[in-house]
Amino acid sequence: MGTHYDVLGVAPTADAEDIQRAYRLLALRHHPDVVPDADPATMAAINAAWSVLGDPARRRAYDFQLGRPEPRPQAPPAPAPGTGWRPLDDDEDDPDPEDLSDEPYAPVEPRPADLLVMTPVLLVLGAAGLFFFSVMSSSDGLRKFAMLLVPLAGIGFVMAPLFVMLRSRSRSEE
Repeated sequence: MGTHYDVLGVAPTADAEDIQRAYRLLALRHHPDVVPDADPATMAAINAAWSVLGDPARRRAYDFQLGRPEPRPQAPPAPAPGTGWRPLDDDEDDPDPEDLSDEPYAPVEPRPADLLVMTPVLLVLGAAGLFFFSVMSSSDGLRKFAMLLVPLAGIGFVMAPLFVMLRSRSRSEE
């Protein structure tokens, strides 16, 4: 029948991808699960060729047994000049390791005033809860109070981030 290369229909110089592609194509054509009247001996020969040629170490030993010289690894081709390729240079966005501090990172302890950011959210939730309760109890006083909390929450959504920025600025000056 010939060599394993003949069985798979590839040249002895074929790379691993070509060998795998040839094996898969032949397996589709001759596998008994795909083609019910396929010859089992043919599939066995294809599997035997793949088991040798699919493993680089076994392939080298097989090529040595056939008397073929071991191929020299080829360097990847260099890009043609003028194709837009250029070597990497120092990226300005990356920090310089020399400029980094050797001190370990110590997170800033949160202060109770930092929870002020949650106040607008709590005002919105409170307004929604009061409005729902006022509708259920038919209380106009609670409904008016709930409607008063909504604009206060809106003002809080604007003021809370400003307050936090001022606090962080005062912390950085300490």
